[in-house]
Amino acid sequence: MTPKTLALAGLIACAAAMPAAAQRSGTYAVEGRSAGGERYEGSVQLQATGPQTWRVSWRVAGETSTGVALTVGSLLVVGYVSGREVGTAAYEVMPDGRLIGRWTQGREGGVGTETWLPR
Repeated sequence: MTPKTLALAGLIACAAAMPAAAQRSGTYAVEGRSAGGERYEGSVQLQATGPQTWRVSWRVAGETSTGVALTVGSLLVVGYVSGREVGTAAYEVMPDGRLIGRWTQGREGGVGTETWLPR
């Protein structure tokens, strides 16, 4: 390897190992669509609890759901409780700070979509 190629490989490796810079603690506006196709809006609070771990709290239609999350590469993977149902979600962290994801919960399953927009 030439020194230039070696330096480029080092930069690529460092960028891949770093968590997405756009992902941050704070409040996000939520826009989503349920598995049945109904649109909804709300907010979500994302709070870092470690280098790759997070606490998540949604507020949608007067209801609060809470969960924990783990950063895996450019994904935020979430397990949560909403009322008496458990669910899971995965969001791709975009360079502009948005998180775009899919989720499922409860015994009925189905897949909803959700976008988080930084406030």
